[in-house]
Amino acid sequence: MRSSNKIPHVQVDAFPLVDDHFSGVGHYTLGIVSGLDELAGEGKLTYSLVTPRHRAGRLAKYDLQHFKSIKKNPVPNRIIRGFMKYGWPVPFDLLLGKGFYYFPSFLAWPTWRAKSTVVVHDVTYLAVPECVDKGNREYLEKVVPFSIKNARNIIAVSEFSKSEIVKYYGLNEELISVAHPSVDRRHFYKRSAEEIHKVKAKYDIFSDHYILSVGNVEPRKNYARLIDAYTSLPKKITDKYPLVIVGAGGWNNEDVKEKMQEAKENGYRIINPKQFVLDEDMPALYSGAQFFVFTPIYEGFGMSPLEAYACGTPVIASRIASVPEAAGKAAVYVDPYNVDDIRKKIEDMVQRTEKDRSQFDKRIEQHLESLSWRPSAEKTAAALTGLPVEYFQNRSKDT
Repeated sequence: MRSSNKIPHVQVDAFPLVDDHFSGVGHYTLGIVSGLDELAGEGKLTYSLVTPRHRAGRLAKYDLQHFKSIKKNPVPNRIIRGFMKYGWPVPFDLLLGKGFYYFPSFLAWPTWRAKSTVVVHDVTYLAVPECVDKGNREYLEKVVPFSIKNARNIIAVSEFSKSEIVKYYGLNEELISVAHPSVDRRHFYKRSAEEIHKVKAKYDIFSDHYILSVGNVEPRKNYARLIDAYTSLPKKITDKYPLVIVGAGGWNNEDVKEKMQEAKENGYRIINPKQFVLDEDMPALYSGAQFFVFTPIYEGFGMSPLEAYACGTPVIASRIASVPEAAGKAAVYVDPYNVDDIRKKIEDMVQRTEKDRSQFDKRIEQHLESLSWRPSAEKTAAALTGLPVEYFQNRSKDT
């Protein structure tokens, strides 16, 4: 093993793990950090978790065994964001110590001597600005260029996102690594009929069959067209298969809510659970669905198709942006702007899954096996430290 003073030390901005809303960025951060934890257990690196002072206790729920320390940031997150918004060069490494700084959620704090890497998940705010809340869009337009300038290099979550970052920021693509998301198959797996029944009842889903869609109710997720496609299906299908939309309240979604209400008044069963659906309940909802529909008009990656696959559920997905990277060859693809195409593919998927759902199993498993957190963590560690990825791929401790 290398002597301890030569082992690289990584400082992880752990805010996405302790945020009040554990989003897709939180899932991504947890997956990468779990991989870093494995690397730390092999003696390839050490790492610390930097968290807001009053949220450090929230890290205890994660199964991380090998971190060196939890560092309580003395500067509140809102203050950090303010510094970044106005471009103030506050050297946070003087407060938090030496190491390679990993920022998994768009924002790379300014550092003086330490090298840092930032994950830019997507450039939705530039590519489809009409799909991003004005306040959030304007904030990201200011701070992401600041983060890119501060960071030594960048990580994208898909080849598509990498190409978009190059396109909109004019960067050298050699500065950008790609570390795909994966799915935690210890959590996402096919659940029992008993568990599915219990979770469905919890969220007022009283149907043996249903079509599932997951994502915040906001313009980018394209629910208006999905609802139009659903309500144009033959009645024998909609009577048997309600449309279940699991998504927290987003923004600019009045038209979607109106469409939902109008459809319900016309006798269609569209179910949007009023209470927040817990992460622990999502595998059962995926498992109980006849199939999963994912039709956004823009995505940096999109993890929900992988979650559906891990629960044995076939997927209809948008053939656009990064979605084919996420859904792979196992999905049935649609044009997300074409309501009639969405309708036809849903109708076809009903017939195919009623006849033989197992026809999707082999391609689903092949795709899941092609993506895992360990290789993405290795690529992340290499981008952070400048060491060759082969160093982290070698499982021997005698390095």
